Parts: sequence; structure tokens; C-alpha cells
Amino acid sequence: MLLNPNSKYIQGPTNALALVGGVAIILLMLHVVADVMGRELFRFPLEGTLEIVSFYYMVAVTFFPLAYVCHNEGHISVELFTKNLPRRGNHRLEAILLLISFIFTLWFATETWSRALESYAEGEMWETADDMISVWPSRFILPIATLMMAIYLFFRMFHEARLSMSTKTD
Repeated sequence: MLLNPNSKYIQGPTNALALVGGVAIILLMLHVVADVMGRELFRFPLEGTLEIVSFYYMVAVTFFPLAYVCHNEGHISVELFTKNLPRRGNHRLEAILLLISFIFTLWFATETWSRALESYAEGEMWETADDMISVWPSRFILPIATLMMAIYLFFRMFHEARLSMSTKTD
């Protein structure tokens, strides 16, 4: 079924973004090590390391894997009040909460998209110790990542709603 959260249509892009986040953390480590080695061994640090790490690598590492984490249920979940609900009620509640999360995440994606477009239009740059560095491309990481999470939440919401209608009452 097309709206299954485990389908290849959602898993492919979700896994791809998580992979990009993983590559970003490896690049971050290599960049920082090269900067430290350059500074300590050759008295020649890499220019803009702090800014590149802050604006590109850290944002990619934090946000690109969001949908993947959501799919693997890696976010914090407290079931103190819901563990004794019947399965049908649990699925209904989960569908409602996913709808709320979907709306919020989609709103966040649209807001960050408009901010990214503003940053692009301005050609946003930050000053490093010796030069300027363009940071506007990094502004597109948030809307891309949160849109992917919103799409996953949409798939999962329909899956939970379908389960709430098909599950027998306990």
C-alpha cells in the first residue's frame, strides 16, 4: 500500500537523509582533525572551521536524520497513561498525536523554507577570522529535513488510523 510508513517510497528518502547526516558527522570529524593538525603541527589552521562546523555539519547531523529517528521510534515516548488503553484506543490516540505533530512539523518546514529563501536572496554570509563564508545554503537543511519528517508523519498517521479501525476492541 502506498501510505504504508514502511514502503520504499518513504524509506528510501528517509534512509538517504540519514546517510547524509552520517556522512556529515564523518566530514565534521575529519575537518576538525585537519584543522587541529594544521594549527598544531604546521601553524596553519584551516580557515572558517568553526563556522563550517556550526552552520553546515552540526545542522546536517542534527536535522537530516529526523525522519529516520521517527521511523525507528527513537524519540522519547512516555506511556504512563496510555499503556492500559485498549489497542484500538491507543491507535486512535497515536493517529491524533501524529496529526498534531504533522501539522506542527509542516508549519515549521514552511517557516524555515521562507527564512531560507530570505537568506538566499540576501546572500547571507558570516565573517570568519580572515574572510567571509556563505551560510545561506545551510539554511535549506531545516526545511528539507523537517518536510521529510512531516511526510513520514503523514504516512504513519494514516497507518495508525487504519489500525484503529481494523483492531478488535480488547
